Amino acid sequence: LVQFGIGGWQVPRPGVKISRERGTTIMTITDIMEMGLDKALDLAIEVASEGTEAVYLSFDIDSVDAGFVPGTGWPEPGGLLPREALHIVNRVARETNLCAMELVEVSPPYDVAETTALLATRVIVDVLAALVDAGKLPRSTPPWLKPEPATEPWAL
Repeated sequence: LVQFGIGGWQVPRPGVKISRERGTTIMTITDIMEMGLDKALDLAIEVASEGTEAVYLSFDIDSVDAGFVPGTGWPEPGGLLPREALHIVNRVARETNLCAMELVEVSPPYDVAETTALLATRVIVDVLAALVDAGKLPRSTPPWLKPEPATEPWAL
């Protein structure tokens, strides 16, 4: 289990300590800043993939800075930037055997401008696009889009 991007005052410190004692790899926002995003992500992907057949991604929208995602139950300043979040999910989709994902903590009533829902949608679409681009999901044309072969000589 890897928890990536945990931060803020609302994270219970005793819970983090117990999780680490039980073998969970926790990479806080501070860890990510000190290591650099890609280096921290390299480590997270390595740990999450080690000894497993597949990776399950649970993306918590409140890992993104509250200025960008006010529509969540735990808005925290100092979180990830949206472009960092998109980079993270793109790499996870491309570089792991991603089998499923969930996106949690989106609460539309707290966000009248709907920016949280827009970012949440973008995260999901970007994961699907990365999977298709990496050849991990079929890239085929649905039958209803395939034109009938031309049979008339003038149509060839």
